[in-house]
Amino acid sequence: MSTVPDTISINNLFSRLSRHPAFLGALIGILAAFSQALLISAGGPEAYGFCVACHTRDLVNGMTNIIADTSLALAPISKNAILPVMSVVGVLIGAFLSAKVHREHKIKRTDNRGYLVYFLGGFVVLQLAMIFGGCPYRAALRTGYGDITALVFIITMAIGVIVGTLLMLRMAEKEEH
Repeated sequence: MSTVPDTISINNLFSRLSRHPAFLGALIGILAAFSQALLISAGGPEAYGFCVACHTRDLVNGMTNIIADTSLALAPISKNAILPVMSVVGVLIGAFLSAKVHREHKIKRTDNRGYLVYFLGGFVVLQLAMIFGGCPYRAALRTGYGDITALVFIITMAIGVIVGTLLMLRMAEKEEH
């Protein structure tokens, strides 16, 4: 009896499973929980496992502290490190490389007003993330700690994504006509 068909079916199953959003979400959640455990043991704050907003804040504040010799606030883990948390840089590089490999990378050309809107939108999103407790990863970790505010944040964020998607679809339909 040959094991080749079994290997092919297992590879096929893994290939299909690895592309399913629920599998990827669970994998990201497990990795965030492990990194959370490692970061807390290294002096990181609660629910800091992989927070794009917090890590960006620490990266910007840390680099500003190094370059301008200031004393902007940092999480303890970034304070004790030679460089602030670099996970955001890793995510950006990984996303760029993945988009290039899969030929999905496109630069959207627009006028200066469009670039200003993108920049201000990103700035506002990060500021609101800092005010309301962080990005979805951190909110999910905080929900695991029993934080009802984080659960409300996840629900309202989901509603915002749905509304934003519907608005974008409406705009795309108008451009087609």
